[in-house]
Amino acid sequence: MVSTRTKTKGELAAELTSAIHRIVKVSKRAMRADLDRIGLTVPQAIVLNALASGKRMSARDLGRECDMLASTATGVVDRLEQHGLVSRERDADDRRVVWIDLTAEGRALQESLPQFGTHFARALQVLPARELEQMIVAVHRAAAALEEEEGR
Repeated sequence: MVSTRTKTKGELAAELTSAIHRIVKVSKRAMRADLDRIGLTVPQAIVLNALASGKRMSARDLGRECDMLASTATGVVDRLEQHGLVSRERDADDRRVVWIDLTAEGRALQESLPQFGTHFARALQVLPARELEQMIVAVHRAAAALEEEEGR
């Protein structure tokens, strides 16, 4: 039986959140399987991607960029360094600062990594272009509202 009751904005938002969560979950599973084949974890891939800009990052900034606790980021970097994918270097002027950078091997691996966005985008490609355009506008507005709220 189809409900004739109109849903509230809160109910619609919850339903949309649930649908997006399903897409994210399936995309993460697909990406995790791809990463398993090359011997990396999702956090390791996140760190490699964060370092892909070509600029070395301090351990503190890397943790922030990857939304990881400092202890988590340190453990991830430890494992990547053991595999020769990143290097660490103490700052010459401030010994408390540790710079992290991709090695040549790490850069080559990072360039071949599966991207989360690819899996996510594949799910959205079933929608007509007009609906995608509307979603883009709506999601940008929602993100801007969250960012504004966060800045208060």
